[in-house]
Amino acid sequence: MFTLKDYDLSDINSQPHSLNMLFEIFKQTLNPDLTPREFNQYLFGQHPDEFGISFIYKEDDLAGFCTAGAYPRKINGRKVVILRSAFGLQDEYKKGKFPLHGLFYKYMRYKLKHLFTPVYVAGFMANPLMYAMICKYTLTCYPRRNRPVKGEMLEFADDLMRSMNLLRKKVRPFVLKIHFQVKFKESDVARFEASTDKDVQYFLNINPGYREQMGVMVLVPVTIPNMIYTLLRYLLRRIRKWKFN
Repeated sequence: MFTLKDYDLSDINSQPHSLNMLFEIFKQTLNPDLTPREFNQYLFGQHPDEFGISFIYKEDDLAGFCTAGAYPRKINGRKVVILRSAFGLQDEYKKGKFPLHGLFYKYMRYKLKHLFTPVYVAGFMANPLMYAMICKYTLTCYPRRNRPVKGEMLEFADDLMRSMNLLRKKVRPFVLKIHFQVKFKESDVARFEASTDKDVQYFLNINPGYREQMGVMVLVPVTIPNMIYTLLRYLLRRIRKWKFN
């Protein structure tokens, strides 16, 4: 079973050791060629007002990490908060079941503290399995197979990219050149390409360049219906696991 150690880095100068640890595990799990500039720009370039790290341990071994940050933006004169995360596991632990519900709870708590502010999770996804997991555990997300995206959401996505200086990197709706290239092993690619999951197949169809620094910006509105749906899906999974153990 995994255990987590949480750190608050809202003030990035408060815990330099934790930030250095994060940089090293970030490189080990996502991109060994990542530069300090790319790392800092990705996590802190958009000026989060909250930022936390969860280091993931398997017994005494550092197995991976998960970050969660809240980034206020001004979209058409209105305040919007964008929640973003990064996640990485060492290869030997990728077949384990990491409890990502802890990340969902962080998002829910943030929304409950900011009920009257529009809040979205924005993921810049290169990994089709992570995209499929988001589809599985949310009632509403964009883009999604068999669900055409309305014009106002397309405009919002473009406005958000523009506010983050990313619009010029867009190649088609929701698909853009992302902040850094995720280095996948051939075994990962083979697993993606062999998957029969329809959401994985949809991701590969709209983003065939995922190995060349292309990603999908996935938007999840943090709303009461979405939070209830995610919570129910997680509880249902726990009940099924309990019944078969």
